[in-house]
Amino acid sequence: MKPQHRFSDTHAHLCDEAFDADRDAVLRAAADAGAQFITEIACEPDNWAKAEALSKANTGFIHCAFGIHPQDCHKLDDASFLELKKFLSLPCAKALGEIGFDYARCDNSQESQRSAMSRLLALANERALPIVLHCRNPFDAASGPDAYADLFSSLREVWKPQGKTFSGVLHCFSGMDRDAVSALDLGLALGANGTATYPKNDPLRDTFRKAGLKNIVLETDCPYLPPQSKRGKRNEPAYIPESAAALAAVFNCAPEKVMESALENSIALYRLAGN
Repeated sequence: MKPQHRFSDTHAHLCDEAFDADRDAVLRAAADAGAQFITEIACEPDNWAKAEALSKANTGFIHCAFGIHPQDCHKLDDASFLELKKFLSLPCAKALGEIGFDYARCDNSQESQRSAMSRLLALANERALPIVLHCRNPFDAASGPDAYADLFSSLREVWKPQGKTFSGVLHCFSGMDRDAVSALDLGLALGANGTATYPKNDPLRDTFRKAGLKNIVLETDCPYLPPQSKRGKRNEPAYIPESAAALAAVFNCAPEKVMESALENSIALYRLAGN
């Protein structure tokens, strides 16, 4: 039976051990729900080969981004950098990421994160790939530097945005209006996921409204950040429609319109002309 909706999941971690028992079933459920493609984010060296294998087993359905999460930036030595270059040369590689800054829950110093970021952005320039960005402020906003401000400063200093529509995506966007404006000025899409469904996130939904549907892509960040009806459970790509419904209320349109718009944006973001 043909699914009622068409959507994409621009940011998933299906190689996570949370899916080891039923990964194939999760992929079937996603396709049955209407997923046209999923981008697997391999942001730790041990997951690069796993992501490539997953894509090979699901050609055309699973694409990949390869990078180093700020939590793992201490692993970015000369050997891993060369290995990353190899994976970014694969046909399944559609982006570099996720990379960025995490000032909330990260064992690596802010200085080491910034050093790694500069090196990775230079590589993105070299490969002319879109980037997938992670950015998280301290839980107590007054307790330290602003991760978003540092991110945009780093991007303006090192990065050379490329792409007709989008040059990258600020995944799991959780910033304020000013951060959305800065992101859009740099050609970045905003990633919306289960957090858009949480009752206390009216300010975030309002920021998405101001940014406009044309600038939003949908994601899960699975197995993390499930939508409200699945709180406390594992997230999956098949749950995208619930996030779309939350945004549809914001934009006063049908969820199908949100998913179709986000799908078009996702194709442009990852330069998937054949999808």
